[in-house]
Amino acid sequence: MRERLGSLLSARAFTVFATLVLIVGIVAFATVKLGGDGDSRAAPSTTTEELPIEDFNPATTEAAPAPVPAEARQAAGEFILAAAGREDLKKAWELSHPELRKQCGCTYKQWLTGNIPVQYYPTGNLEGATFGVDEATERRVVLEVLLSPKPGEEIEPQPFFIGLKAVGKGAKLEWLVDYWAPIVGIPVPQTPGG
Repeated sequence: MRERLGSLLSARAFTVFATLVLIVGIVAFATVKLGGDGDSRAAPSTTTEELPIEDFNPATTEAAPAPVPAEARQAAGEFILAAAGREDLKKAWELSHPELRKQCGCTYKQWLTGNIPVQYYPTGNLEGATFGVDEATERRVVLEVLLSPKPGEEIEPQPFFIGLKAVGKGAKLEWLVDYWAPIVGIPVPQTPGG
C-alpha cells in the first residue's frame, strides 16, 4: 500500500511540475509571438530559474529577466529554510507579514513551537528550488516554487506558492511573506468504462 501511495504521489508531483513547465512554455511562446512586432505593450514574460536553495541571493547568479526584486527573492529563500524547514522559527517570525501571523492566531511564544500556518517541508537534504514568477509588481510578488530533494531521498519534490509584500519605504523597505501554500493538483476521475 505504501509503495502504491508513493507511486501516486510521485506521479502527481510530476504532473504538477510538467503542467507548470507547459504553462511557462506557452506564455514564453505567446510573449515572443505577440511582442515581436515592436509593440511596447507586449505581454510580461514568465520565467523559471533554478537555484540552490541557499543561493537565493541574485548577486551570486545570473540576473532573472522577470521583474522580481533581489530583496524579495532573498526573503523567499530565507523564509523557506526558516519556516517551511523549521530551521529558525525566530527568523521565520521576523520574515512573516502581519497577515500570515494573523492566520496563525498565535503569540510569538506559540509560533516558536512550530505550530504555524506554513506547511512543513524538510530542507536539510534539499538539492534546490526552481521557481516561476506568478505575479510581480512594485510591492507584491507571488512565486511558484518547486522544492526538490537530493537524489535518493524518500520525499518527493513539492510545488508551493509563496507570496511576499513590500513593507516600508526607501532604506526601510523590506519584503515579508504573507502567503505559503502547497500547489495541489485536482485528480480527474476516469469515465466509466474508460
